[in-house]
Amino acid sequence: MRYQRGWLTKKSGSWLGHFNRRLVNASTGEIVRQQPAFVIGRVADLTKAQAMRQLRERVEAELGLRADSRTTLQWFIEHRWQPLREGTWRESTRATNLWVLGVINKRFGSTALEDIDAVALQGWLNELAKQRSGSLVKHARIFLLSILETATEDDYLRKNPAKRLRIPILKPVSKTFLTLPQITKLLKAAKDSMRDWTLLRLMLVTGLRPSELFALKWDSFDTNQSLLNITQTVYRGKVRPFTKTTEAGSTDKEWLTVLVPKIVAADLEKWRSESLDDEPYAYIFSDTGGGFLWKENYQQRVLNPLAKTAHIPKLNFQVLRRSVATHAQHLGSPKDIASILRHRKTDTAQLEYVQRMEASVRQTAEKLAETLFESI
Repeated sequence: MRYQRGWLTKKSGSWLGHFNRRLVNASTGEIVRQQPAFVIGRVADLTKAQAMRQLRERVEAELGLRADSRTTLQWFIEHRWQPLREGTWRESTRATNLWVLGVINKRFGSTALEDIDAVALQGWLNELAKQRSGSLVKHARIFLLSILETATEDDYLRKNPAKRLRIPILKPVSKTFLTLPQITKLLKAAKDSMRDWTLLRLMLVTGLRPSELFALKWDSFDTNQSLLNITQTVYRGKVRPFTKTTEAGSTDKEWLTVLVPKIVAADLEKWRSESLDDEPYAYIFSDTGGGFLWKENYQQRVLNPLAKTAHIPKLNFQVLRRSVATHAQHLGSPKDIASILRHRKTDTAQLEYVQRMEASVRQTAEKLAETLFESI
């Protein structure tokens, strides 16, 4: 039962201890609630704190509770739950996991475990769903379920209040993509900058993620085969080796091969000839100091002004990537599209990230480039 600290009363100069207990009538199946009381000791001999400690020991013995349910959620996460989990976290997800835990702690971190209520948890998730992403809501529910299940297993709680949590109605996922006229306007607005012109055209036919795009160096560009070999990524301001687990039990892959349509490969060659630094280990799209670009800076300093010039209501990397999927969907098979976007799954089957380029994938990529850029 919840709130099992019990409570104290005084009677005839003695401390009386009280707590709740539920018993099931074997013949009727009816649950009977009892509130046993017992004498702890004389008020003159015991302080209230001492009496409460003895009461707690009696409750633990009677109900089988061994851990302190007054422990706060944040303490339990940091000292009991997280040490058991973080050893298996990938570096790429560690920061995200800590961020989700921070959101949970902001609301419930100072709450004692036994005071955490399923209704309060569900109400919080419902409000979170109105304001934040569906991904955060789903992760918060998964974490709460795991954390409180561990607390139950460790005898901090008798029942897991998160077991009844449901995913609320989530905010609709944006389906914004660029139309062909908008792509034309965007590229015309970017024509004054060879770097941005090339970057956008590469994005629009490969759907590269910002972490992949900004880590590209010239030695990753295979001019003979029009391929990009991604061997590293940028994450939260740090360059790290590329690794990706494709399926349970498989070995992490150390590179990713991306097709570049010939028309865009020619753009890259031209940009290389005009670039101030075309050394093999120089970034293809660098900042003024030769370092890699930051996603947030590029959004604010380049994409937002270009969107304003081209009269595009919304423009970010997600919109660009979604535009690739939208315009490619009728140009090849689902597997070809998944290969271009480097999705692991199609609608019906598990798909590994492409390492060997099939002719149909190449053909689809070339068709996509022709479709997007025919009026440029």
